[in-house]
Amino acid sequence: MDDRDKDLTHLFVRDLDEIPLPARGTWRHVSGRETIVTRSSRYLLTAGAVVAVVAIALIVGFQLSQRRQSAATPSASPTPSPSGATAVNPSASPSATATEPPASGTPAAGGGIYNDDFGFVVLGQSATIRKESSNEPVATFAQQYFAVSPDGKLVAYWEPGPGAGGAGAQLRMFAAGGSSAEQALVTLAADQRGGGMAWSSDGAGLLYSTESGSAGIGGGPNSATLDLYELAANGRHGTTIVTETNTGWLYRPIAWDRSANLAAAALTGEGGFMGPYITVRLNADGSFTARRFDTAGTGMLISSILVSSDAKFVLGVELTSGNIRWWPLPDFAASKSQAGAGKRGALWRPGTHEIGFMSGEQLWLGNIDQAGSQGLCCTAFSGAPATSLLRTFRADGTAAVLYVPPTTSGPVVGGVQYVLVRIGSDPKSTSGDRVTFQEGSALVASVRFR
Repeated sequence: MDDRDKDLTHLFVRDLDEIPLPARGTWRHVSGRETIVTRSSRYLLTAGAVVAVVAIALIVGFQLSQRRQSAATPSASPTPSPSGATAVNPSASPSATATEPPASGTPAAGGGIYNDDFGFVVLGQSATIRKESSNEPVATFAQQYFAVSPDGKLVAYWEPGPGAGGAGAQLRMFAAGGSSAEQALVTLAADQRGGGMAWSSDGAGLLYSTESGSAGIGGGPNSATLDLYELAANGRHGTTIVTETNTGWLYRPIAWDRSANLAAAALTGEGGFMGPYITVRLNADGSFTARRFDTAGTGMLISSILVSSDAKFVLGVELTSGNIRWWPLPDFAASKSQAGAGKRGALWRPGTHEIGFMSGEQLWLGNIDQAGSQGLCCTAFSGAPATSLLRTFRADGTAAVLYVPPTTSGPVVGGVQYVLVRIGSDPKSTSGDRVTFQEGSALVASVRFR
């Protein structure tokens, strides 16, 4: 299974059991560190992956059917590279400008809820960006991992390299709306693999990780690094700020607050659990000061760790209890939590310090700056499908996208169901205006075209 298949499997496991499945080939068996909880979680995730593969096959089949039906207009559906080794935009050149989307304001359906200043990233055979109101593609790209900038306008991704596991990968960036040509930022050495990435709070740089070597079959890397890339011509272009050697840990970037000269990442290992939390101070003299926090006992999956748009706060979800935990970027020891019983998922609403999560048929938006003794408050809207999960927010926070799991275990007919819900300026008085739509691939993020 290549890395794109692993990413898609990861996504559907999250939909089916709300527990993201880390890529199996990237976790190391660390002697003495695996607990009963870790082993049990791994067995649960493995079982979920089997179900996910069935769901993927059904949805990919639906997607292929849709492509055959639209064969009369091939230019509207660019074909991804079969090998997944080359990014393909809807143009003749892989690095050329993506097609500019048409003006917004006239969505085909949805009662005016759709806004074609924005689009969705969906994962199928490759990652595709499409407009909110239609399946018309704006760009496609083959990726091992991608991240959208805080304002939603830029997309960075690891294009798989020619080596085993995508070694020799290239870090690339393009404007979601096609306003500039795609750029290659970093090309890794032949034995290096790309890890995760996180945008800086101002969208002017990237924090990314790499790994190389192997500790043996099923083992982790011999070397892992955390690196900076600044987009400015005179910036730091691929500067390593901290390294792990022969520990088996992997870095997963979390945030880079450029205004505070502070970067943060977590170490992870087998099972995908969050290990030590790392902050790195970028000193005026060009040196770096790292600080490590113990997170033992919190039991948070690394895939649940998310940062607010301004990179001031981080949140995570405890696997066993479901508790929602958040903390200021510089200090994990100052974390607070909210009881997680009956709550499903947790995401930051863009441009705010509000944490969104589902509880029953309600979407809650809790502002951590106003959290009192009763925890996060308040309800944004009611009447959502009872089993729905919060998938993402529109890039400017004015709408939420809910994923509705299938009600049967049989074939998924007509695609996967999502609900786009408008959020008003005052979330507590949101009307909950919404539109339901079908998606043949897995919707994972929102981007902004202009």
